Formats: sequence, C-alpha cells, structure tokens
Amino acid sequence: MTTVTRGFLRGAAAGAAGTTALNATAHADMAVRGRPPSRTPHAVASALADRTGTTVPGGDRERGDRLDAAGALGGTL
Repeated sequence: MTTVTRGFLRGAAAGAAGTTALNATAHADMAVRGRPPSRTPHAVASALADRTGTTVPGGDRERGDRLDAAGALGGTL
C-alpha cells in the first residue's frame, strides 16, 4: 500500500470517527435536554426544491420526511 493511499485511508477513518462522535453528542444533548432536532435542514431543502421547481413526491408526512433526509444529506456534502 502506498503512502498516499495509507494517508487517505487514515484521514477517512479519522473523519468518520469525528462525525460519529459529533452525531452521538448532538443526539445525546437532544435526549438530555428534550429538545427537538433542528428544522433548518428541512427548511433549506424545501426552499431549494421550491426555487428549482422540483416536486418532492408523497403526502405531507412522506414529503416532510424526504425533505428532512435531503436537508441532512445536503449538510454532509
């Protein structure tokens, strides 16, 4: 294995560990404080879909779930 590949894999592993720790901390905070998750990712995904003329399929609940997921996914990119 080359040095570059080894460094890439180590960096990817460190990033995954950091992301996992951050997510665990955020969800623990939500559980302890009893606070809801942020609605910002949903709002951003909804606004983006509206501005681009993209139809998000499904009923109200299903559409909301899709927007929540798209917003969270957008935050990882």
